Amino acid sequence: MTGLYFEDYHDGQRIETPRRTVTDYDISAFVTLCGFSTPTFLDLEYVSRPEHYSGRIAPGMLTLSLAEGLVLSAGVTRGTGLALLDLTPRWQAPVYAGDTIGTRIDFVSKRLTSRGDRGVVKTSNTVVNSKGETVATYDSTRMIKTRAFGSAEEGSA
Repeated sequence: MTGLYFEDYHDGQRIETPRRTVTDYDISAFVTLCGFSTPTFLDLEYVSRPEHYSGRIAPGMLTLSLAEGLVLSAGVTRGTGLALLDLTPRWQAPVYAGDTIGTRIDFVSKRLTSRGDRGVVKTSNTVVNSKGETVATYDSTRMIKTRAFGSAEEGSA
């Protein structure tokens, strides 16, 4: 399956990704890999205190990474995405081990580049947990192929 070409994006377009459950292992692996060595992510007794959280939370960057992984697993940019140019995240609520999240992608705008065989597509993305709560939002800007991508290079050889 090929992802969406530049021409396929349109006003009012919304795409829902598959969902996935955030596991304790996901949090442990991410925290270890990235060196997030604070009680917030490593000390289960600390985070279970009523004045803190109600369990082990995922770092916001893990939530963002998983949300983007869901975009990729949905195939939206498979074979058509050239570059992620900008990502502007905002976090609204914690994601806990055991929460299931999904990403909703809403088209914002697009413009062709000067080369004409690729364009810049902006989307607004919302990460929602299984309770229907928004846990994060982020705007993304990607360079996406047009259907004519590469034809100018191929014909000039």
